[in-house]
Amino acid sequence: MPTHAPALRFAVHGLAVEIDCDVPALDSEIRRVLGQFRVPTFAERCLPTIASIKPYNEADVLRHLSPRAQRVMLANDSSELYEDGERFWMIDDRWGMVEINLLKSQWRAWLLPHARVDAVGLAEAAVLWPMAQLLRAKGLYLLPAASVVRNESGILLLSPLGMAPELSTLVRAGYRVVAQRWTALREREGRIEMLHLPGVVERPVPPQMRVVGARAAAATWTDLAHEHCGCEVSGGTCASVFVIARGRRPKAHLRQLGDDALDAIRAGWPIEELHPLRRHGQLPAKLAAKCACYDVGLSRDPSDLLRLMAALPQRGTGITLPAPKRPPLMLERMAVAV
Repeated sequence: MPTHAPALRFAVHGLAVEIDCDVPALDSEIRRVLGQFRVPTFAERCLPTIASIKPYNEADVLRHLSPRAQRVMLANDSSELYEDGERFWMIDDRWGMVEINLLKSQWRAWLLPHARVDAVGLAEAAVLWPMAQLLRAKGLYLLPAASVVRNESGILLLSPLGMAPELSTLVRAGYRVVAQRWTALREREGRIEMLHLPGVVERPVPPQMRVVGARAAAATWTDLAHEHCGCEVSGGTCASVFVIARGRRPKAHLRQLGDDALDAIRAGWPIEELHPLRRHGQLPAKLAAKCACYDVGLSRDPSDLLRLMAALPQRGTGITLPAPKRPPLMLERMAVAV
C-alpha cells in the first residue's frame, strides 16, 4: 500500500503555506506553480495557512457542510458560492468543491475523479483561488492578471482575454514579464509592488473550418520563459493599470481614466473576493489612487497594444488606431471563433 506523501511547505513571498495534497494528478502542477517557494521547515511560532486536498468523498464532504449556509451571488455562471459567517464553500460540477475558513486561515478541497478541467484549471480552483482569499488578510494579494515591466515602470493587465499574443509581442519589444497568469501584489512604502508567480499562457487554436462531428482542438499551455530566455523578472513597481475590455474590436483603443478609474477597476476585477462584510477589498482603491489607469480595447493584431503603449495619452484623452484592411469574407467567418 503506497504511503501518503508528507505535506509540502512553502514561503510564498514570505508567508507560510502548508499543503497536504492526496491527489497525485495535481502534485506536478503544485510544484510547478509554487516550487520556487518551497522550504524544508517553518520558523518557530509561525502560523501557516493550511490546505488539505483530497479526492471527492461524499460522506467526508457532507461532514463539512453547514445547514445554515446561504447562497451568494457570483459574477460567473459555472460555480455556486455559499457562506456561513467566516466559512465559504465554492461548488463547481466540473471539478469539485473547496471550503475556506477565513478565521482559521485554512482551506479544504475535494476533487472529482473525472474533472472536466485540466491540471492548470484544477490548480487554480483548488490551490491559487482559495490561497488568494486567505493570504489577502496577511497583506499579499494574488490576482489572476498578467504583469510586465520596462525601465522600472510596471503595468498590471486586468484582462478577460487570453494575452499570449500581446505578451509575446511585448517581450520581443524589450518588456520583461513579472507574471504570465497570476501576479502577487503588496503595498510597501507607499508603492504597490508586483511580485513574480510562475505561470503559463494559453496559446489559442488558429482559425480553422469546422467539420460537423469533428472534435474541437484544445488550446495548449505554454511558458513564455521557455520561449524567451531571460524574459522574466522577480518584480517591479506597479505604475499603470490597464483595464481591458471583453472581446476584440476592429480598432484598438486606449483612454486614460480619471475620476472613473475606481469604478472601472472594480468592474474589471478578475477575482471573486470573499469577506463577510464586503465583496471588494482595499486593493482596487489603492491601485486607482496610486497608479495611472487606462481603459483599453484590443484588436486582433497583438502589436496594436505595443503601439498604444508607445503613445500613452494625457488624462481624459484617448488613442484609437485605424482598423486593419477588411479580410475576405471567408477568412472573416473563419476567425469568428477566435
